[in-house]
Amino acid sequence: MGGVFNYANYLNFKETNSIQWREFRIGDLFKIKPTKAYKMTNSTLFQSKDKIPVVTNSSLNNGVSGYVDLEPTEKGNMITYSDTTTSEGIFYQPRDFIGYSHIQGLYPLSCVDKWNQLTLLYFVAVFRKSSEHRFNYANKFNREIASKMFISLPTHANGEIAFDFMESFIKAIQKESIKNAALWNDKKLKAYKQVTKT
Repeated sequence: MGGVFNYANYLNFKETNSIQWREFRIGDLFKIKPTKAYKMTNSTLFQSKDKIPVVTNSSLNNGVSGYVDLEPTEKGNMITYSDTTTSEGIFYQPRDFIGYSHIQGLYPLSCVDKWNQLTLLYFVAVFRKSSEHRFNYANKFNREIASKMFISLPTHANGEIAFDFMESFIKAIQKESIKNAALWNDKKLKAYKQVTKT
């Protein structure tokens, strides 16, 4: 299935595999709690420079504001978000990292082995969509509210979450993005060659 799936036959996959969308309460899928953080001032925390990311309340650069030489406080392969900003601060963290004040982590309650990079990236997209335009600096995105939110996920006929579908869908989007980037690069190169000829 994964080898032949692409963006163009997404709807066909949905039809032939009896994919249905169901609403899930986020708190039934993940425990949301603050990430572990060093109790340091920013000047002390960011004093050293190395490879360990520090995930802060930024909505840019995957929430990472710097890299230090301290021990990570959290394992990678998880979703984080800032409870002080908007849905733009929801990210997938692939690497072990250091938490920060007001950064909430989503920890799977079941099917832990099936929540991998691809399925979590899918979840980030639907989590962001459900949270869009609902939160800001005045209307806080706290974990109690997030836990009670409902999101729509694909399921098989037996009602189980279709992790295989989510994986294939994200792979298809990645392939489509790479293809589009390559096409854009080819057009740019052709345009450059035409300009240099004249």
